[in-house]
Formats: sequence, C-alpha cells, structure tokens
Amino acid sequence: MQQATLAIAIIGMGPRGLNVLERITAYACDQKNHKNIAVHLIDPGVPGEGIHHSAQPDYLQLNTVASQITLFMDPTVVDAGPSIEGPSLYEWAVGNWKHPLPLGPNTYLPRSAFGEYLNWVFTFLIARLEQHCEVHLHTCTASDIEQTATQSFVIQTTNGKTINADYLFLTTGHSENHPDAQDIERRAFVATHRFNNANLRYVVTGPLPIHKQLDEIAPDASVAIEGMGLTAIDAITALTVGRGGRFARDENGKLNYQPSGAEPSLALFSRSGIPFAARAVNQKGVSGQYQARFLTREQINQWKRTHKPGELDFHGHIFPLILRDMAHAYYLSYATRLHGSSFAELLDSTLVHLDKPAAENVLRQCCPQIPQFSWDKLANPISRNALASKEHFHQWLTDYLEQDLAEAQEGNCENPIKAACDVLRDIRDNLRRVVDFGALSAASHKRFMNEFVPVMNRLAVGPPLQRTEEMLALMRAGYLTVSFGPETRVHMDGTSYSFAIKSASLPDHEFRADVLIRARVPKSSPNQDKSPLLYRLLEKGLVRPFTNQGMEVSGIDVDEGLHIIPLNGKPLSNAWALGTLCEGAKFYTYIVARPFVNSTALVDAGRSVGELFRQINAQQMTKRPTASVADSSRSLVHL
Repeated sequence: MQQATLAIAIIGMGPRGLNVLERITAYACDQKNHKNIAVHLIDPGVPGEGIHHSAQPDYLQLNTVASQITLFMDPTVVDAGPSIEGPSLYEWAVGNWKHPLPLGPNTYLPRSAFGEYLNWVFTFLIARLEQHCEVHLHTCTASDIEQTATQSFVIQTTNGKTINADYLFLTTGHSENHPDAQDIERRAFVATHRFNNANLRYVVTGPLPIHKQLDEIAPDASVAIEGMGLTAIDAITALTVGRGGRFARDENGKLNYQPSGAEPSLALFSRSGIPFAARAVNQKGVSGQYQARFLTREQINQWKRTHKPGELDFHGHIFPLILRDMAHAYYLSYATRLHGSSFAELLDSTLVHLDKPAAENVLRQCCPQIPQFSWDKLANPISRNALASKEHFHQWLTDYLEQDLAEAQEGNCENPIKAACDVLRDIRDNLRRVVDFGALSAASHKRFMNEFVPVMNRLAVGPPLQRTEEMLALMRAGYLTVSFGPETRVHMDGTSYSFAIKSASLPDHEFRADVLIRARVPKSSPNQDKSPLLYRLLEKGLVRPFTNQGMEVSGIDVDEGLHIIPLNGKPLSNAWALGTLCEGAKFYTYIVARPFVNSTALVDAGRSVGELFRQINAQQMTKRPTASVADSSRSLVHL
C-alpha cells in the first residue's frame, strides 16, 4: 500500500468524464507541483468512449458536423483555467480516422469514429497527466460509496477493490431504466403469445448501440417503431442498410432504395405524427451562431434580480422572446435573399430597438412580400385537409418531407425557416441560464418539458438531411409506412398475436406488427435507474432526485456549483456531478462540447475542476495519507 496525500476519483469515463480529466490534466501540467495526487478513473468500458463504441457499424452517424465537436478548451470558455491545445473531432479525423473517405468540416462522421476520437483524447491526456500525478485506471464498475467522518469517500467496485478518495466526480452518463408499467404490460403480452408468433418481440432501446438490440428480428417480420426522433432513425437504418440494403441515385439524381431481401417491413409512428426535421447544410462554420437580440444575458440577469427561484413562467416570460429571436432570424434571412445584406443589416439594427407591434408594422411597410413568421405553423403544420384520409395524409407528409429536405439543402443561414429553427440551437445556453436550477414554477416547468421541448427537438436537433432523403426513398419503395397521423396508439391483439398500430386521426389506417420497438433515449430518472450504484446512493441519502417545488423532474440534485446535494440538503463541497446524471437541475446536458462558443460542457468542467484545485491549493497540500491500490510507479495502472 503506497501512501498518497490526496486522491481524486472520477466515476464514468465517457465524454463528461473526459471533460473533467482534461481540466485536471491542464491544472496539473500548469502547476507542476502535484506529485502527491492520485487520480482514480473508474469505468468498465473502453476509456473515453462512453456509449459511443468504436466497434459499432459506420452507418450509425452523429447528427453534429465534425468541426463542431471537441473535447478541448478554447479562449472563449470563461474562467476555464490553463489550456491544453488539442484537435477537434474533424482535425483529429483528417489525420487519424482509418477510413479513406473524403472529409470536410461539415462531414457527419460515424459514431464509431467519435468513439475512436474519445479514446485517443483519453490516451493523449493520460500521457501528460501521469508526468505529474499518479493515475490509476479501474476497468470495473463502482458499486457503492460511503462518506467517512472526515467527509472523504470510500468507493467499492464490482471487482472487490476499495478506493479512497478525497474528491469525487460523478459523470456516469446515459444509463438504463427499469421497465415502466407500459413496458411490463407489453413484455407480458410477448411472453404470453410468443409460442403462437415466433416473430413476436418488444424492444426498448437503451444506451447500447441499437444494431445489437435488433439482431434477432427476422426478415419476414413486420416492425413498428414508436417514436420519430434520432433513435428511430437509427433503428430504420439498422434494419435496412444494416441488413445489406443500399441507397443509390438514378440518372436524374433521385435517391432510390435497393433492397437486400433481409429487411423487414417497417412502420413509423409517434404522438405528433411528424418526423424530426432535417438538419440544414451548415453555413456557420465552426463557431458561427445567431446572437440573441431579445433573450439576452442582460434580460436574463434582470429576471434573476427580480424573481426568486420558482417564480418564472416559461410561456409568460421566456417563450415570447424566443419567438422574437426566431422571427428576427427568419426576417433577416428573407431580407438578405430579397434585398441583399446591407438592407438586412439596416433592418436588424432597426427591429432590435422596437417592441413587437412596432417591429411588425415596420416589416409590413418595408417587407410586405415576406410571409409572416408563424410558430404555430412550425409546431402544428398538419392541416385539416391532410387528415381527410390516409391517402391525403400520405401525400401531405410526402410533400412536407420533400419541402423540409429542400429547405435543409438551402442551408441554416440562407433558408429563412432553417435559420429560424437553428436559433433554438444557437441560444440554448441562454435558455439554460434562465431555466436551470428550478428557476421556473413547477407548473411552468412541467409545461415547458411537455409542450416546448418536444417541438424544439423536432425542429432543431434532427438527423442529417441524408436521412430524410433516405426515408423518402424507403417510403417510395414500399419498405416504410409513416402516414399514420398524430395520436397513433399501440394495441395488443391477443387474437392475431400482434401489436396493432391504430391511428386516432385516421381510423381506417392500421398496421399489424410482430415487433414493437420503443425508440427513445432513456430519461435520467434516479428512482427508475438500473444502476446499483445510484440505488445505493439514494438509499443512503448521499444523493437525492431533483425536484421543483415537490414535483420530481429528472436527474439528481446539484447546486449551481454542480455540487451533489444529498438528502439532508447540504451540498457536498468536495463532490460534483456533471452531464446527464443531473439532467433536470441542468437543462440539455446530452450534447458534447462545441469549439469557440463558450460551450456549457466545457464551462461546467472548468468551473468544477477550478474549484477542486482552489481547495487543494488552500490546503497547501496538507499531508493526509490515503490508501491507494496502485504499486509504487506513477505510470498508468490498469486494475
């Protein structure tokens, strides 16, 4: 047993754990005086990868362009501490990715490439950190944590090791939940009738790569996919391209699907009845963003001065300003198209100083030919005529997807609709600042999550436009049925031993499925999480679910410094949680960092690790022995 002065533990070595590791490495390399620090990294998987496994097939893609993903700090990140230069995903891929495909900054890379990048970043950081600290990699799962009388932590692992830590970071990322009532009912139906229908299956997607979960689906099965987001797109791709199907263009440039014969028949449905909008061609480079004119930091700071936590109303205070920013981007894009950039700049400087009625009057006078911006048309685009019959809806949906594809091809600046929708992505940090840590009333928070967030996701965080083009090709080829309309439901039919997909808005439209896939990303829900570690921490009161005025939202509770708040309500000064584990207190923690935009993932890591080293330095490296499981060398030790 070697004696170390201070020990830091990071549980979870996916992207958020890497963010923390990168900051620890930067501080250690900058100060060069922390040889008595031991850093314990605990994760059962390939270091860095998290759920982005490098072994998954290349047809599973990211939905962010390669140049807009990084794991390294940059000068825009406020108070982040010392920097370490490192490549973005795109810069790394140009020289390191194994596939000889043409690359550009706006390439959508496979998730497998991202997994390779993450592991490369881990190796890059460790080579520097181990020059100044002991580094121990524990390729196992943390199963329990005890807090000692001295406020340090004792971590138990599944391989029987005990790790003592003075400082703790929980960055466990996506996890799997216990089945809910709907899952239990559907699984029981399958168990009861599987003998009568050998193809009968119920699949709930989880954090693992989706192709593994769909391997058992037979080619002669009929498959219904519940959900129309990114996970559903992955399921469609896995069951078509992943089964040997190909997309190819004809002499007119139209994309067509060439089946392999191994793909099942597919149906896609959701509550909205509308697939996620395609991501537009990126015209903003690496760091270009719409800068909020109305939901500004100044306005947010004013609200924080005049409202206590739990007093803001999203639809009363915040949503009107989001709409003004979206409309602003829409009108400026249209004005540029019609009258040139100089006129658009003049319009910009005029509108930003006017209230809404005055701004609308100026637009009517100066730009009468521009169609009025409408949130309702974006959020609820389905017309009454579209729901006259399944044939009408099929035609409407085909036209809608083709129009969306055409708009995406015009780009996220030049197309007015896509410019407006991209605002939802660009001002997300401002939105976080105003809704995080229970700023909204409980009723408003619930409405925000149930009404606004699903529409925001559909409009702003969809798949690459290639996927929409492929969806249209599959529909034309007869391998994908999408035209169910809104409020489609699943019924379990014990007579036909199948799932009956029935449309509430189009009663004559029904699909019989042998396999039902519930395509979704599991919600961060401490009380439903399958993690034995989280169960033990909740049981002991070392963590608690985040609630807003008694309403449980999601994730564990943290304060504004990202300190874990236990059941007694007193934040732990030496323990932090980052990422999806605290989705609820924080908003939209799922995304990875983007370079040169003061990305929230980098800000969170910089803030928490900066405080860690202030605490360490304040102690002046006081000699306090902590047991280590490593040998006497300071090289990376795998345990």
